[in-house]
Amino acid sequence: MDRFDRAIIAALQDDARMPIAEIAERVSLSATPVSRRLKHLEEDGIIRGYAPILDMRKLGFELDAYVLINLETHNDENIDRFEQEILSNPYVVSCNAVTGDMDYLLHVIARNVDHLNQSTLKALVRIPGVRDVKSIIALEAIKSLQSVPLD
Repeated sequence: MDRFDRAIIAALQDDARMPIAEIAERVSLSATPVSRRLKHLEEDGIIRGYAPILDMRKLGFELDAYVLINLETHNDENIDRFEQEILSNPYVVSCNAVTGDMDYLLHVIARNVDHLNQSTLKALVRIPGVRDVKSIIALEAIKSLQSVPLD
């Protein structure tokens, strides 16, 4: 990636719906090379897609929670079963395998505490092979970026 690619990505991080002509003006290239570069960035998987940034609270999801999970054993069957359950739970917005005392860190959204308990926590505890479930409720987002530094 050169400085033009980074500038194109920076422009898209500001506004993913920015027209190519505006990106071209911003990065000091014509529209054709910008289009070509965008296509390469997409084909190379650097740009994986375009999505709106949603306000979860305005959509009725008042609660942000982080859930730590420990499995009983780390065999393929337990891991596969757990990951399939997570993939099918619409309230789990991200799941990461982590190092340390716990095995997974989940980011969960819920309408309220009761919804969190019913839709997620009780479901997680019931997955065969799950040993521990610990939850943390976020009170306020201090920093939440959708972009990455390009330097």
